Amino acid sequence: MGNERLFIVLLLASFAILLYTYAGYPALLWLLSKILPARATEQGEPSVWPRVSVILSAYNEEAVIEARIRNLLQQDYPPQKLEILIGSDGSTDRTCEIVDCWRSKQIRLVAFNERRGKASILNDLIAMARGEIVVLTDANTVFRSQAVRELVRGLWRHPSACAVVGRLEIQSSTANGNLDGAYWRYETWMETLESRFGWILNHNGAIYAFRRDEYTPIPNGTIVDDLMIPLLMRLHRGGHVFMAPAAQATETASARIGDEFRRRVRIGAGNLHALLWTWPLLLPWKGTGPAYFSHKLLRWLAPLLLLVGFGANLELLGVPFFRVLFAGQLACYGLALLAPLLRRVSMVGLAAAALRFFFVMNAALLLGFIRFALGAARPFWNTTPRPVAVEGLSASPGAGAFAPRLASSELELDHRGFFAAAGAGGGGGGGED
Repeated sequence: MGNERLFIVLLLASFAILLYTYAGYPALLWLLSKILPARATEQGEPSVWPRVSVILSAYNEEAVIEARIRNLLQQDYPPQKLEILIGSDGSTDRTCEIVDCWRSKQIRLVAFNERRGKASILNDLIAMARGEIVVLTDANTVFRSQAVRELVRGLWRHPSACAVVGRLEIQSSTANGNLDGAYWRYETWMETLESRFGWILNHNGAIYAFRRDEYTPIPNGTIVDDLMIPLLMRLHRGGHVFMAPAAQATETASARIGDEFRRRVRIGAGNLHALLWTWPLLLPWKGTGPAYFSHKLLRWLAPLLLLVGFGANLELLGVPFFRVLFAGQLACYGLALLAPLLRRVSMVGLAAAALRFFFVMNAALLLGFIRFALGAARPFWNTTPRPVAVEGLSASPGAGAFAPRLASSELELDHRGFFAAAGAGGGGGGGED
């Protein structure tokens, strides 16, 4: 009887924690947003716009790098105060050659001959940056024309901010079972609520900004830089992270769920690495509120909770209620396995795809933890097969008062066409859990 009671506690506790982290915590955030005041903000905008360095680390990005440069050149920001700094992490394709064609006072290429990992590249590039504000982004991201301006305005409006994140839209094709776009909208909604209190921990490496003199260099072995950077800044310098929702960008997700699985294995390893460096932020007086525990730590424990819940349920099959519960678990796993065959079956197909995405995501996290524990995780990444989000896209002549005048007629494309083309292929990978 004692063992049975233990298994009941393990089973119910596992499912209760899963329910809390995915549904209870968002509900708590929503409730707090209704009863607690948001952190104070300034109104208006800077009277003098600071110099900004947009930094991008690239490895074998020949397919998208030219269009990315064109996209950054169309920013509605004083061009004499906007620097674009691109570091090649030992690229073996035409990335450096393409960037070299655009080299100017505004665009700098730093070509590292040996592959060192993104963390090392970012540390070096930020040390070389001339701007007061650093904006970090990725090669496959598309900024709207106001993105840089809105990130700078966000830092100015939030005096306690150590960093601000933009609003990223990830577009994914559900036809192949990758629901990363839908999951990202759920994450963004939660982080919008967390932003009221400055509780955001990280968002995505595609669009965020901070003051250069407040940057804390990250360990060279860092696997998920967009998580480690804001966490270390908060740990060593304090401050909060807010969202600047008007700073908007888009990415396309991996077309196949297998590509998403490999990306999330790397994220799982990076999450555990970041936890070992930043666990003091879990202490209640560190200013992260319930976010680090509820939004991150418990979410990272989800693969283990699923295993515990399944194993404990196996030990309780002698009890009718738990036999029914176990049958429900098997039905969920079965639907996930059959998801590719059920795509055309309306709501059942969508539920099966959601279950498949959930289980695959958690299996990838678990594998990432194992790889990190075995010392097999490395701070390198490979470009995953994906639709080219920015191919053929260019600077818009109507981008704004500060947009540079580009001579080539091929760059004349309205920003509405810019984003229509960006969405043509389907969705991109962020650095979230």
